Amino acid sequence: MLTIYPVSWSGRLWRLVLDLLVLLWTAAWVVAGWTAYQMVTALQVVADAITRTGTTFNDWLHAFQNAVPGNIPGIGGALSGLTAALQRTAGDPLVQSGMQAHDAIQHVAVALGLFVALLPIVTVTGLYLVWRVRDARELTAAGEFVRAAERSGRVAEANAVLAHRAVALLPFRQLVRASPDPIGDLAAGRYEALAAAMLRRAGTRPLVSPGSATGALPGRP
Repeated sequence: MLTIYPVSWSGRLWRLVLDLLVLLWTAAWVVAGWTAYQMVTALQVVADAITRTGTTFNDWLHAFQNAVPGNIPGIGGALSGLTAALQRTAGDPLVQSGMQAHDAIQHVAVALGLFVALLPIVTVTGLYLVWRVRDARELTAAGEFVRAAERSGRVAEANAVLAHRAVALLPFRQLVRASPDPIGDLAAGRYEALAAAMLRRAGTRPLVSPGSATGALPGRP
């Protein structure tokens, strides 16, 4: 099972705070993208107004054509041709232009909303998720290391490995907090305090020696 949060409250707390901050960051940019989308789509009222103007003009032409009798010699045919010409050159282009503008505004709104939201989300949230997955895998591996050492009964050997890793990898501040003489501890085989410090850094509990009732180890700060 994947371990998402470490055992210690200090490590768990700052990860929880970071998770919350990234969640708020992501939600804020989703809202920003949605706001940008709505602002652009508000321009569709202009395109819809052009479409309605063309439709109204065509309706007027049809009403005018129906109001004039078509059987008047020399006039009915001329009016019908004029009405059709006006519809082709004025009414229909307005309707078509309005519909095209409506679609174009919709496409721009979607593109802008996605750009505004996805760019910061991918760059910050994406990188954070990559780190959190790696961190969770490291926490899981550390826990499996502890359980495997305890199951096999090789706690002393595991402490020796961890103590050497602590001297090699821990910052000096944490190293001297774990032991005032880490090199002397290594030479004398006193591995427990350094091993516990390394496991705390890895986000898991110290090793429990066979027969021990608790995980408390000598020299633990």
